[in-house]
Amino acid sequence: MRAVPALTSLFLLASLAACTDDARDALRPSKTGCYLGSGAEVHLTAEQASNAATIAAVGMRDGMDEHAVAVAITTAMQESELINVNYGHDDSLGLFQQRPSMGWGSEEELMDPVYASFKFYEKLQRTDGWRDMRLAEAAQAVQISAYPELYEQWESDAEVIADAFAGGEEAGLVCVSGNAVDPAADPALLAEAYEYQWGSEVSDVDDSRIVIETGGAAEGWNRAAWAVARAYDHRIASVSFNGQVWTPGEATWAEPDAEVDGEAQVVEVADSTAVIITFAAPE
Repeated sequence: MRAVPALTSLFLLASLAACTDDARDALRPSKTGCYLGSGAEVHLTAEQASNAATIAAVGMRDGMDEHAVAVAITTAMQESELINVNYGHDDSLGLFQQRPSMGWGSEEELMDPVYASFKFYEKLQRTDGWRDMRLAEAAQAVQISAYPELYEQWESDAEVIADAFAGGEEAGLVCVSGNAVDPAADPALLAEAYEYQWGSEVSDVDDSRIVIETGGAAEGWNRAAWAVARAYDHRIASVSFNGQVWTPGEATWAEPDAEVDGEAQVVEVADSTAVIITFAAPE
């Protein structure tokens, strides 16, 4: 009865021995989505990363700090897995599963990640002592969930995500794949989204690029991460800041004109305080 498994094992061993390195590489699944943290500790889909970037931008716009952003990310990861869903328990919906019937806003408003994030921070600010609470405790103070312990599982991931989008971690986000069905190629659209989410205008926008002047390294890296998180929805060809550049599909930031996968990059890089976003030409 054991002869068949033994023969099968011998066959597999022989097949593996004959397999070339190229064939092995072809069999390995490719990385997808976005990676955050210096050791790529957290993986998000492109959609999740985009929503996390919005949550962080709205918080920073409204004067909230990195801890507040981490509270919001903890909440959204538990409530919706950072997906802007149009369903939930009873009439709950959106990133934070807020309920129109409980006074959070209309259905249309709560399906807008910017509005939903604003309403979350608004209540967080009214919560006494939230700055001294653990992330899960602060999330529960806002949400009043029947299962408060479930927020705890997301605390460490939320801290990494908040560090990349609100803490100014250098090169804290890379996205190696995405799945936008119909990406936009109009820099003006992204410039408009930036103003809506961050509450300020970009420094310059034309047919092929956006320039965002920033007040320093932390501010610049936060905005650079925001741009990278939108690369696949907006046909972004590169994001550069502080002498480093990221291009779609690359797992690291690099110096301009360095070789990546055997090809030299030619990317415009301004002074260290400007984030430059360039766009791919329409097909």
